[in-house]
Amino acid sequence: MKKQIWMEYRKLWNKIAGVAVIAMCVVAVLHLFVYLNLQYRSIDSRGEIVEGLASYRALREASKELEGVMDGEYIQNLITSYNSSFDKAYMAEHKGFLGTGGMTKYMVPNYFINYAYFGPYMSNGNSKAGLDYDFLESEERFYATYKETVKEHLEDDNMYTNMYSDEQLLVLNRKVDNLKTPFSTGYYQGLANLRSWYIMDYSLVFIVLVFTVAGLFSKDNTGGITELTLSSRYGRKMNLDARWIAGNLFAVSVYLIYLGIQLIVNGLIGTLAGWNISAQMLWFHSLYNMTIGDGLLIMFVGGLLGALVVGNLVMLFSIKLKNVKLAAVLAIIAVLIIMRTKNMYGVIELVSPMHFESDNMFQKFMFIGNVAVPYFVVVFVLTVLYVAILYIGTRLSYKKYHIN
Repeated sequence: MKKQIWMEYRKLWNKIAGVAVIAMCVVAVLHLFVYLNLQYRSIDSRGEIVEGLASYRALREASKELEGVMDGEYIQNLITSYNSSFDKAYMAEHKGFLGTGGMTKYMVPNYFINYAYFGPYMSNGNSKAGLDYDFLESEERFYATYKETVKEHLEDDNMYTNMYSDEQLLVLNRKVDNLKTPFSTGYYQGLANLRSWYIMDYSLVFIVLVFTVAGLFSKDNTGGITELTLSSRYGRKMNLDARWIAGNLFAVSVYLIYLGIQLIVNGLIGTLAGWNISAQMLWFHSLYNMTIGDGLLIMFVGGLLGALVVGNLVMLFSIKLKNVKLAAVLAIIAVLIIMRTKNMYGVIELVSPMHFESDNMFQKFMFIGNVAVPYFVVVFVLTVLYVAILYIGTRLSYKKYHIN
């Protein structure tokens, strides 16, 4: 069985697969290098403006002096440092600096503090970097203000989505109260880029799977189904299982290549420093006591699950249609429909594999009564359900499979 799985897996790595995977990598790399090089600039530790890809390393070095735990002493030192800094003076003269790709070492702690004031209306920009707030007089008052803002943010969001009842909001509010403070802060811009571009180009994985897996069960493709395959000693079931396992291993491989490219390129450009920083520095209203690294790992696992769902969907098209071109055409239509759910909300947002790699994994909850179930648990259950249904459909079709 293992040899047969390995043989089927190797057959999937044909010329089409090679071209598709290389194209995926090239597109992902070009997106990163071109956009990040043209768009961004930062203020370095000497008060000079550094542009292009070098701006991230400069920002990393400048940010080292602001790494730490945001307790009362840190906040007072931050206020003193910021008010006398070149960064503040420069932004006073260049009003649109932070809103047009400009970066400063004060972004992370200052933006987090400003979220406590602006809540759901928080955005990038010079006007959201100030530290002239009465609630900064003490650590206790600041974090009390922050937690109240998170509760207001949850309530404000619920007015539009109507996802939670009043009782369920109270459950979430208790999670806010249980957040452990003070939070840790520091540089994480490379990880922020990783998060953004991982999500933005994730659909490339789906497209590659369409053109590479569509021929797995076709009768007109090299490595597809033949009369000899169907009449082998061990019959259809072993062949089906070997191909199905190989198809899933291939989907995992394509996804890991994509993830590896994102990690390597973003690491080279902006470094991957900041894995151990509190998640709230990036996701202001996260309700978990976790780090940015924890959040990204959850997203990466979700992305893998989404790839498995789409891979199994393509396999079902392949065995139903038996024709590689027709299967690829219908599969790409299905994938395009899935991709369109990226900007949808409500139930569609929660059940679409296009969202399995998103921040929703730890930003949203599903409720069973008044028991909050993390969305990443829901995603795991949905994946098992989707894959099971698709496998059953594939297996039933294979039992009736005929070449003519």
